[in-house]
Amino acid sequence: MSKEGSERGLILSLLCEHLLLLHPEQSARLKNKQPGLPAGCLIERLKTEALIDTVKSVVNAKDPDIALNDLIDGLELVLPTRESSRHMAGRDLGNQEPKPSLIRYAQHNA
Repeated sequence: MSKEGSERGLILSLLCEHLLLLHPEQSARLKNKQPGLPAGCLIERLKTEALIDTVKSVVNAKDPDIALNDLIDGLELVLPTRESSRHMAGRDLGNQEPKPSLIRYAQHNA
C-alpha cells in the first residue's frame, strides 16, 4: 500500500471518530463533563438503533411479509462474513487416513 493510500485510511478513521463526537449521547456526556464512550461502543449503539428502527418499519409496514423479505435481502448484502482460523478454515489438513496403529487399536477393541 502506498503512503497516500494509508493516509486515506487514517483520514477516514479520524473523520469517523470526529463524527461520533456529534452523536447525541456522546455530546451530552461531554457537555456534562462525563467521560466519553469509546468509538466502538458508539458504533455498536448506532448499529443497534438502526436495527431497531428497521424492525419497527417492518412491523408497521402495510405488508410486513414483503418488508421482511426486503430486509432479509438487504441484510445479506451488508452483513460481513469472515473466515475463522478457529474452525480450521483455509488450512491444509494433510493426510486424513488412519495410521496403522489406530487401525489395530480399533480392531482389537471392536
